Amino acid sequence: MGWLDGGQAASIESGPALYVVGSPIGNLRDVTLRALDVLASVDLILCEDTRTSAILLKRYGIQTRRRAYRAQSRRADDRFALERLRAGDRLALLSEAGMPGISDPGSSLVREVREQLSEVPVFAIPGPSAFVSALSISGWQTNPAMFLGFLSNKAGRRERALERVRDFEGPIVLYESVHRVAATIEAIRRVLPGRDILIGRELTKMHEETLILAAGLTEAEFEAALAKLTRKGEFTLVLGPRNE
Repeated sequence: MGWLDGGQAASIESGPALYVVGSPIGNLRDVTLRALDVLASVDLILCEDTRTSAILLKRYGIQTRRRAYRAQSRRADDRFALERLRAGDRLALLSEAGMPGISDPGSSLVREVREQLSEVPVFAIPGPSAFVSALSISGWQTNPAMFLGFLSNKAGRRERALERVRDFEGPIVLYESVHRVAATIEAIRRVLPGRDILIGRELTKMHEETLILAAGLTEAEFEAALAKLTRKGEFTLVLGPRNE
């Protein structure tokens, strides 16, 4: 497979570089050894949420300086990061959970580095991802699969987004908040009938829960099954392959 040995995999660049680091989506023990090496070795960690990152870093005794990197101040934070890279710093980008740039801040910084500092390498330090985790336990063939992330919080836009993927034949993955998960599942039943729905709640966490709603359920059976779902936490939905 061409694996690197531990020592080689743990090394980081001596010059400026950006490391896109995957963080646990729930269970702190899911962080990789390489991620810990990088976080301990860089000059600065850019964190989507400094409070959440503090829990992870304290757990593993990492004292690297941290600074907030937020979607709301992305442009200013991108400029700051570019300045630090020009000064020779090695930066790690750490989201609150999962991989930066996958429904989390990060893609704009990677794009800016590639466009403005093409000589600065960008490295992926892979880690957990909720949509990959959900696909892996669905049992459905994932080639091809589609990832939609979060849909609009407006009902009309949400339904139009679902209508646009009506003809896609493989599994479709999306994220949803506790406040809208029931409405989104009902919209899926209307717009994309014939698809089973796997609901993953709090994946990898202590109260992890999965539930599959079969496409053939009657309305009463569907409502009864949905009523069993705990309405707390974070949700990942996998829509099964289209059934003709």
